[in-house]
Amino acid sequence: MKSHSFRLAAALCAAATLCTLTSCAAPGQASLLDPKNPTTVTIWNYYNGDQLSAFESLVSKFNDTVGAQQGIVVVSVSQGSIDNLASCLLESVEGKVGAANVPSAAAIYAESAHILNAQGVLAPLDPYFTEEELAEYVPSFLDEGRLTSGGDLLLLPVSKSTEAFVVNTTDWAPFAQATGITADSIRTCEDMTAAAESYYAWTDGLTPDVPNDGKALYGRDSVANYIYITTKQLGHEMFPVAPDGTVTVDLDRDTFKTLWDNYYIPYINGYFAAYASHRSEDLKTGSILAMTGSTSGASYLPTAVTNADDFTYGIELSTRPALLFSGALEDVSVQQGAGYCVLKTSEAEQYATAEFLKWFTDAEQNLDFSLSSGYSPVKLAANNVDKLTAAFTVDSPKAQHVLDALVISAKVYTSGNTYICRAFDGSKELRDLLANLLQDTATADRAAVKQALDAGATQADAVAPYSTDAYFDDWFQNLCAQVHEVLA
Repeated sequence: MKSHSFRLAAALCAAATLCTLTSCAAPGQASLLDPKNPTTVTIWNYYNGDQLSAFESLVSKFNDTVGAQQGIVVVSVSQGSIDNLASCLLESVEGKVGAANVPSAAAIYAESAHILNAQGVLAPLDPYFTEEELAEYVPSFLDEGRLTSGGDLLLLPVSKSTEAFVVNTTDWAPFAQATGITADSIRTCEDMTAAAESYYAWTDGLTPDVPNDGKALYGRDSVANYIYITTKQLGHEMFPVAPDGTVTVDLDRDTFKTLWDNYYIPYINGYFAAYASHRSEDLKTGSILAMTGSTSGASYLPTAVTNADDFTYGIELSTRPALLFSGALEDVSVQQGAGYCVLKTSEAEQYATAEFLKWFTDAEQNLDFSLSSGYSPVKLAANNVDKLTAAFTVDSPKAQHVLDALVISAKVYTSGNTYICRAFDGSKELRDLLANLLQDTATADRAAVKQALDAGATQADAVAPYSTDAYFDDWFQNLCAQVHEVLA
């Protein structure tokens, strides 16, 4: 987004500028740099689209100003996706044939940081910051970057996000008029499940000569987040990690049955769906009317639908906090987003890398990135509703989507009711296992149901083999066995 303005408080700008110009460096560290012989810093990121453009614009700004003054040249390298970045980074660290050189810094999740830290390749970041500087960050963001309570700071937060519930209110309106089920009436996950069933029946009834052609109403981007955050909300943190790193397991059958009944069951019935790589793409084609996704994806939300007939029309979206279950015991929201780790290289390169990250997370630069990308700023001075609203001039529907998402995130982080999944040995494998086991089962069984429907079965008969308690219990016991196998 190119047409927004920043009206930060003068004192905030002055403080950020002073910190930048003086480097906030420990005595003697600045002497590691030489403007006549610049130190090159290679930053691996996973950004695309607006996010990549925003990041690279700031990298250029740094190189032309502070970098030129201090003797630092930052090179931005996008690895396309967070998963690809993590894989490439592990290959580089392990020195695999054909792997790229180890970068100066990389954006990774805590699970990957845990693996890399065990190999001793991450540089602790505390020595590059004063206590006063660290106190400027949102505390829970720094806590996540320490991996363990009180541990070294190994991941510097640069951008965070939570989840939001998004509705295409334009196309929901005819459904609401026909059934009385409005978008505003959806307050819980159970409400969403019931509404999706009604929407499928309503759309199926629009073509009485074509049986079983109802449409899905809702989709979800991260199935892993669904499992982790809702089990926590329902009173069962699956993998609590003690300060000494000990991991315990809490897989509650009734909690997982609630998750199953509100994702798997509506999915195999066709009430929920996932077609494209992201649900925002499904919104864009009109394949679904509602979704739960990361607030950082707000810049990708559509302003128009192009349907199967290649007809395009404008839509309005409503963005709200993510839905809770009616029986939630804790009103907690997911805290997510990669942080930047600094790889052990030379003293000069590590210091130069920290200087860039420090500059990038100053309020002015970080707000610039946030307002362009949809990621939340990481400092207390910037991550609040008033600051975000004052710094943003809304001039388009797309810009409004981003602002709405940032406001939701700011309220979540101000409340302090956030949840992070601590990393431990096997945590990355478990996250993938849980998400894949639920989604793959739902996808495969939906295909089987669809095949039965096409062969002439009724909806009830087609889903009957997959909707029993016994079928769920077999799936749940398999899940438990695989979890314990990973942790063995």
